[in-house]
Amino acid sequence: MRTGRWFFLFLLALEMHVSAGISDAWHWLSDDFEVLMNTNGQITFAPYLNGRQPRNDFAPGYRSDFYAYVDFFKWKGLVSNWLIANSTIIESSDSSNFKLHRIRYTLTPGYRYEFDTWLISGLLLHECIHEIDHGPTGGSIWWNSFRFGFGSKAAYQQFLVERYRKPFSSFLGHWDYQINAGVFLHKFGQSADDPGSIWLAQNNDYRYEEFSLLRYYIGRWGRWGSYADLNNNMWYRANGSIEQKWSINTNLLLRGRANIAALYCNYVLFDNNNIDNENGLAAAGFKIVF
Repeated sequence: MRTGRWFFLFLLALEMHVSAGISDAWHWLSDDFEVLMNTNGQITFAPYLNGRQPRNDFAPGYRSDFYAYVDFFKWKGLVSNWLIANSTIIESSDSSNFKLHRIRYTLTPGYRYEFDTWLISGLLLHECIHEIDHGPTGGSIWWNSFRFGFGSKAAYQQFLVERYRKPFSSFLGHWDYQINAGVFLHKFGQSADDPGSIWLAQNNDYRYEEFSLLRYYIGRWGRWGSYADLNNNMWYRANGSIEQKWSINTNLLLRGRANIAALYCNYVLFDNNNIDNENGLAAAGFKIVF
């Protein structure tokens, strides 16, 4: 009888301990969970300043880029987001002032983990390029890839306004950066001549990529400011060749409460990319960072 009583007390204590553990675990999981639904991104529009003669079956005219990150939720520094983006390239030739050349869109679920001054990120990237008002090229070009990266926060547009709110002494001469590496999904054992799997990629044989950005803050004058970016992209193909693009981008911006309006100039120092080649082209336009 006494043994049964002790056994009952043991089970009761065990149940209370397990219940307390479950309660603590639930609070640990739920206390830092936030539903965000924040949107940030960038819109640009710029005419090309040179390259009016047709090149690579393309008469340079205008380029417009748009991207927006939607942050869904945040848990203990981990942010779940979705990237929606597109780039539109417009031709300007003697026969037509406005002729769509191609549209490139991006759909990307991803995550980032934020620290005090830097972050790490991971994306499942889906990109597709459609040619408009152009001859046949065997259909659309598209791919899926995994991209991982890290960098200082102000190298990402959603934190750019915060950088300009900091004291001038911590701003002048400051550098920010981000480095990203990606792996293109492809059929195992696929050669450069193999058309590949329609579920993974089409009309390209890319295997790996690298993207980096180095940002330098030139100055700040009240609500006005200026910074410059050096961008580098590299793509590794199945045949072992490397395509790369180097460009420099300078900006004169006006800071609002939450957004930035800017005039910018972009010059492509070198570009041998087979799909979207802008080698030697310069453009000047405006952008909105929101």
